[in-house]
Amino acid sequence: MSVIASRRERRPDALGAPAIVAWAVAAVVLLVALALWQDDGYWEYSDGVYALTARLVADGRDLYGDVAAAQPPPLYLAGALVLSISDTLTALRIAMAAVELVTSALVLAVVWRLTGQRAAAVLAALVVLVSPWMLREHAQLLPETFAAPLLLGAALAASRARTVVLAGVLAALATAFKLAFGLPALALLLGVRLRGDRVRGIAAFAAAAVVLGLLSLLLYGDGLLDGAVRAQRESGTAAVSYVAGLWAQGAWNLLPLLACAVLVVPLRAWLLDDDLLRTLAAGSAGALLLFLTLFKTGSYLTFLVVVEPLLVCLAAAGVVAAVRAGSAALTAVAGIALLLGALQVGSLLLAPGDPRLFVRPLADSGPERKLSPAEVDAAVAQLRACPADRATGAPPYIAFAAGRRIAGDQPDQFILAHAPVLAEFRAVADADQPRCP
Repeated sequence: MSVIASRRERRPDALGAPAIVAWAVAAVVLLVALALWQDDGYWEYSDGVYALTARLVADGRDLYGDVAAAQPPPLYLAGALVLSISDTLTALRIAMAAVELVTSALVLAVVWRLTGQRAAAVLAALVVLVSPWMLREHAQLLPETFAAPLLLGAALAASRARTVVLAGVLAALATAFKLAFGLPALALLLGVRLRGDRVRGIAAFAAAAVVLGLLSLLLYGDGLLDGAVRAQRESGTAAVSYVAGLWAQGAWNLLPLLACAVLVVPLRAWLLDDDLLRTLAAGSAGALLLFLTLFKTGSYLTFLVVVEPLLVCLAAAGVVAAVRAGSAALTAVAGIALLLGALQVGSLLLAPGDPRLFVRPLADSGPERKLSPAEVDAAVAQLRACPADRATGAPPYIAFAAGRRIAGDQPDQFILAHAPVLAEFRAVADADQPRCP
C-alpha cells in the first residue's frame, strides 16, 4: 500500500487537551488585543444600524411595525438579547467576539480533520481571526458574524451521514440571518458525496427554513416581507463600474487564501478527509457566488466574512499538502501568497485609516476605517451637547454610542431612502424636526 493511500485511510486521533488549551489561550489573548486595537472606532455603517435597531427592539418597539428593518429578525433579536443584559457598545463587542471564537474553534476542528496536524490546526484557527475582512469587521453586529460559524459548522456536519440533518438545520439558520446566505448553504449540502445523505440534508434545510419562515411571518406579518424582501428588491441596481471596483477589491483580499486553497486540487491525495473536503469546497464556491449580490444597491464586501473561514480551512489544507508532497514550487507559491496576506493584514493593523496594502492596487480609496476612536469621541461629545429631546441625523453608530434618538427612531436611513414600500417610515423620519446636529 502506498504512503498516500495509507495516509488517506487514517483518521486523525483526538486533537488532545494541550493543543486545545494552547488554541484557547492564544485565541482569547488575540481577541483582547484586537479589542484594544479596535477600541470604539467607526468602521461599518450597517453595524450602527443593526445595533440601534436592536436597542429599539430591546426597549419594546415593534420590529417591522414601528421600526423599519431590512434583514430577517434573528439578527435584531440576538442584538436585543445582548443589550437587554448590558446596553453598551462593549457588551455587543464582547458578544460578537465570542461568536468569532466559535468560528475559530470550528476552523480548528476542520483543519485537524483534514490534515491531522495540530500545529496547522491551531495556527489556522488563529489566522482566521485576522484574515482581512474578519479583521476589518471584527466583533461587529452583522448577519455575517453569525452566519460564518453556522455555515462552517454545516460544512463540517454535512461530511458525515450521522450529522447531515444537523447540517441542513445549521444551513437554514445561517440563511435566517440573511436570505442571500442560502447560496452557500445549499451549495455545501449539494457537495455531500452520497445521494441519500444529500437528499436528507437538503430536506432538513427545507423543513427548517419553512418552520423559521412561518414562525417569523406569524410573529411579524406582512411588515417582515416589506422590510426583508420587498424593500431589498426595490433598492435598485448598482452601476457596473462600481461593482467591478468591489469585485477587484474582494479578489485582491481573497487572493492569498485562494492561491493556497487551490493547491488542494492537485494534492488532495495528501489530505485525510475527502468528504469534508467536498462540502468545504462546495460551500466556498457557493459563498463566492455572493459576489453577484453586489449588483444590488447598498450591498458591500462584508459577505467576505462568511467566505474567509471556509477558505482559511482549504488554504491550510493546501499548504500542509504542499509540504507533505515535497513540492518546492507549490510550497513557494503558498509562501508568497501567505506573505501577501500578511502584508495586507499588517497594513490594516498599522494604518486602519489608510491601509494602502489592504486596498487594491491603483484604487483611489478603499475600505478603510471611517472614524478613529478619537474622532468618534469628538462626534459623540458634540451630539451629547445637543438638547436631549432632539432627534439626530448623525450616523446610527454615533447615535448609538451617544445614547441619542435618531430621526423618527428609524436607524436604517439607507433602505428608507431607496425603498418606496417603506415610504411611511421615511415620512415619520422626515417629519422629526428639528435635528441636532
